[in-house]
Amino acid sequence: MTEKNMAKADFYTGIIMMAFGITVTVMAIRMPSMPRDPYSAPGVLPMFLGIVITGLSVIMFVRSVIKTKGNVGFSHESLKSFFTDASTLRVTITAILCVSYAMLLGKLLFPLLTFLYVFVFIVIFEYDLKTTFRPQLRKVLTAALIAFLTAVLITAVFQYLFLVRLP
Repeated sequence: MTEKNMAKADFYTGIIMMAFGITVTVMAIRMPSMPRDPYSAPGVLPMFLGIVITGLSVIMFVRSVIKTKGNVGFSHESLKSFFTDASTLRVTITAILCVSYAMLLGKLLFPLLTFLYVFVFIVIFEYDLKTTFRPQLRKVLTAALIAFLTAVLITAVFQYLFLVRLP
């Protein structure tokens, strides 16, 4: 990506991240707080992170406006190259997997859902569709092993160390 295209990407990313940071901050402020000790409220850390994300995205946005001198328009060609770029596809797949995981929480057993999430994530990004299955069997088995260990360890840590009930 060229320097000019990177500045344009920073412009749009800055806008999206500002909206995200403001949303996180507002949602954290709306969380219930403890009247005796406001610093132990569950929304303190998310509010701090939302403020930091918003501040950094404002800096990114302003720097991109300065670099492009306000010329951040896009053309048909730039949109086409954006949507056909491999990194855009990877980010989209990652977002879909993460949202699917969040939506299925509570509907499937946590260890099973975590296993499936990690397994599918690894297989999608490591499996080569141009090669036959047999030479890639090791990748699939390794993905299954990593997913199993991840699901078991995360479940154990949250249930027995942090004493959190998992869905």
